[in-house]
Amino acid sequence: MSSPDKPSSNNNDSNVGQMLGGIVFIKTRDLPSLAKFYTESIGMQLWLEQPNIIILHHGNMILGFHQIQNLGEQEPDLQGMYTFVYPSLEQVDDMHAKLQHIADGKPRHNERYKIYQFFAKDPEGRDLEFQAFLHPLKGVSSGVRK
Repeated sequence: MSSPDKPSSNNNDSNVGQMLGGIVFIKTRDLPSLAKFYTESIGMQLWLEQPNIIILHHGNMILGFHQIQNLGEQEPDLQGMYTFVYPSLEQVDDMHAKLQHIADGKPRHNERYKIYQFFAKDPEGRDLEFQAFLHPLKGVSSGVRK
């Protein structure tokens, strides 16, 4: 933070310090299985493949999966929840129809958060959420199409 005596360290050049985006990297025990699940079942697209790494994207979400090298020494990352956001209730229903064998139940309205959602687990046990917002959002979504 700058003080009145010191100039701000912010550069007025609009290209300096701009972030292009971000990637969340996740350790996995079975990279081929997860690649297949997230691309074929979820519909993520391969963005980049490197040795022992795949980077997938879905809209503005980017996930990188990294194969654990020493399976006995490390555990896969299972914390958090990966939420896939859709622009319509129908698309959430479509995902549920595709994933009902791993879903926790039917999609439901969550009035507290104003979303329509269901939950599932990936092949290694990570929590997944599939949802549509029930109200307009700036910058990410123009709202739910009915």
